[in-house]
Formats: sequence, C-alpha cells, structure tokens
Amino acid sequence: MNYVRTEIANRIGTITMCRDQKMNALNDLFIDEIIASFSSIQNQQEVRVIILRAQKGAKIWSAGRDIKSLPTEAKDIEGWDTKLLALGNAIRNCPLPVIAMIEGNVWGLACEMAFSCDIIVATPKASFAITPAKLGVPYTISGLQTVIERLGPNLAREMLFCATGFDAKRLCSHGIINHVIAPEKIEKFAQDMALNITSLAPLSVAALKQQIADISKASSVSKFAASSSKKRAVHLLSSADYKEGISAIKQKRRPDFQGK
Repeated sequence: MNYVRTEIANRIGTITMCRDQKMNALNDLFIDEIIASFSSIQNQQEVRVIILRAQKGAKIWSAGRDIKSLPTEAKDIEGWDTKLLALGNAIRNCPLPVIAMIEGNVWGLACEMAFSCDIIVATPKASFAITPAKLGVPYTISGLQTVIERLGPNLAREMLFCATGFDAKRLCSHGIINHVIAPEKIEKFAQDMALNITSLAPLSVAALKQQIADISKASSVSKFAASSSKKRAVHLLSSADYKEGISAIKQKRRPDFQGK
C-alpha cells in the first residue's frame, strides 16, 4: 500500500495513515487503502481491537478530502457520495472496537472518519473543524448523520455554520471525545486501553458494539430528504460560489462569495 501501514501485535491491529506529504488528505486511492486495511485486519482471528492513527507526532491527523479529488461537475456527486459512505461504513460496521488516536488537527471528512470510531483519544492541541461553508461545497447526508449523531444537532450547527475549529478539551467536556492526553503519553494510553479490551470476552464486546449502534443509530433518512439533499448538492456544484471557493484555496486567498 502507498499511504497506509498496518501492524498486528498483542491482538491489537494498528492502521497508520502515512500520506504525510499531503497532510493525510484523502483521495480515492487513500480511501480505498483505508477501507482495505479495515477489511484485512478484522479478518485476522487474533485481532480484537483496532487503533486508527497518523504517524507519531503528526501536526495534522488528516486534512480531510483532497482538494484535487473534489467533484468538478454536478454529475460527479453520485460517485463522491458513494466513496465517502463506504469509508464511514468500513469503520462503523467493523465488528471490532475502533480507537481513534489523534495527534494534530482533524479537518473536514477526517472529522467524519474520526467520529465514526468507537472511542476517541486526542492530544490537547488537537482541533476539529468541518468547513464546507468556506468552500461553497455540499456535504453528504450520510456524513451529516455521522456528525449529528456524535455532536448532537446544537454543536453540529455551530461547527458547520461557523466553520471554526473545536479544540479537544471542549469536545471532551461535552462527552464527544473520550480522553485528552498529553502528546508524550497518548501512545501508551491508547495501547493500554486497547490491551484492556483484548483481555475481555470478544464475542461480548462485539455484541455490545452492535447493540449500541442499533440503539443510538439516527433514524433512517426519508427518500424525500435524500432526494432534496442530492438536489441541493447538484445546485451547489453548479454555483459560482463553488468555483470561487475552489479557486480561492488554489490561490491561497480568502474567497469572495456572492451567493450565486
């Protein structure tokens, strides 16, 4: 694999994102490799828990969706939705508990990836931000479900409407992430937590994970809501604001949105 390293030790599977030169920005190949890693590790009989992480000391855990792989035309939205849904499902549907060990900032789609994990531990300087409003881009309805399920509608509105970062301490105070741990201690903390899980009854843990998912799962999106969401996405991808948002990022300037 080009962007992902997998390791298995002491019944713990570790998936490490290694696209450092691009701040672990997620293009199609990277997403496919993460999905394949989850599939491969969970099929190893000895593995009982998975840790998802960036390389040690990373300043950016993941920069989210790679700007070069954003849809360029309205007709691209179908494949875009499908790819992002597959990534979230690979984590949520994994029968093993998944611990997100987060050093550095988490942006955009990477927040959705982290929020799909069962347990989140982060360093104090970690920050989480989802910023489609800074780009004029649509956001998938499945992604919004994941964000709202983790944050609740009130904090989700603030994160999305204001497009500003939430630090790890704030999210921990709301019970959204589990622990805030000093950088020099986070690796051992995550390993110790994972080792504790490996000592417990795996069938019971798997059943509990599924039961919690069934109970807490957001209600199914109606066909009308899904259709309306797709229409809004197509409208956004056809807008001048979307073109302006992408141009501004490439030119490293503030966008000038006109609402058109």
